[in-house]
Formats: sequence, structure tokens, C-alpha cells
Amino acid sequence: MKKILNILTGSLVCLCAISVYAQEESSVEPRLIDNFEKQGNTFGGRSSTYMQAPSAVLAVRSEEIFHSDKRSLELKYKKAAEGGPYGKGGWCGYYTVIKDGPRKYYDASAYMYLTFWVKGEKGEENFKIGVADEVWDQREDSMKSEQIGAYLEAGKITTEWQKAKIPLEDFWVDTKKLASLAICFESECFPSGGGKGTIYIDDLQFE
Repeated sequence: MKKILNILTGSLVCLCAISVYAQEESSVEPRLIDNFEKQGNTFGGRSSTYMQAPSAVLAVRSEEIFHSDKRSLELKYKKAAEGGPYGKGGWCGYYTVIKDGPRKYYDASAYMYLTFWVKGEKGEENFKIGVADEVWDQREDSMKSEQIGAYLEAGKITTEWQKAKIPLEDFWVDTKKLASLAICFESECFPSGGGKGTIYIDDLQFE
């Protein structure tokens, strides 16, 4: 009888924990970072591309392909493989700043996920997400996620919209002091170390 009571007590504790967890997850309203309807994000921070030859990326706001409203972020990238004609592959990506000024970082500790919608022009495109806190900001770099397919239902980018939901804890950063987010076309995202393609991103937010 005592064993049965212990099992029932343990089950109730687990159910209560699950209930509290669900309430905590849904109690905070999502914080929109960018829906790409206009220049700049909702934090008032700058957004732009970064690159070093021979790699390159072009960012535009697409009025033809979008998940919601009237625009999305369209990124055309060409990540060169290492050992190319210049001896190095360079790098490329897109970033958006969410801190206010040089030292006022954004506290995202109330949120559990970074989410957005993504699709590819042809499918099989690839990238990682970078998140910078105060430490990484000072290094002018970011902590990278797994390849984006790890966070998509299909396991990869397709030609259909999919919602990416990345746990903030995956980045191992101080979520109380976030500086910027980035879309990073890393060498390891491509079998040959380099690749090119077009992706579309929409409704970037914290949840």
C-alpha cells in the first residue's frame, strides 16, 4: 500500500510540474523582433549583412513571398568553400541588433525560444543561427545553434513555410544581456564547405 501511495504521489508531483511548466511557457506574450515590413527591427536596432570575399550575401525585403503581412526577408547567399581562388572561403550572413546603445543589453530571460518562419527557393538550403550576449558582442562574434534542420519539422528547409523553434538555452549565453542575432552561412552547413541559394525569413520573435 505504501508503495502505491509513493507512486501516486510521484505522479501527482510530475503532473503539477508539467502544469506549472506549461503555465510559465504560455504566460509571457511573444516579443516580435522583426516582421521585415520596414527597415530596422522593432527594437530600433540596425540590421544588415556581413561578408568577406569570396563569399557574399544580398538582403532584400520580398513583396512576392511572405508568411504574414506583406513582406519577408529574402537572403541570397554564396558561401565559398575554403581553399578557393583566394585561398580562403570567407564568410557571410545577416545580423540584427537588439541592444540599445553600446551597453544596454536586452533581457530575454523571460522567454524560452527564438522562433521564426523559413522557406527556401529550392529546398535543402542551410544555415545556423547566431546569438550574441555581452561577452560575444565584445568579441564581435556569436554563439551558434545547430544547423537549422534540427529545429524544423521536416528536418531540413523545404519550399514550404516551416516554423523554427530554437530553445534559447541551446546557445549557452546570458539571456539577460543579449546584443544581437544572426543568420550564419557556415562552412559546415554544406557538404563541400560552400554553397549558394535563397532563403526567406519572416516573423522573427522571442516566445
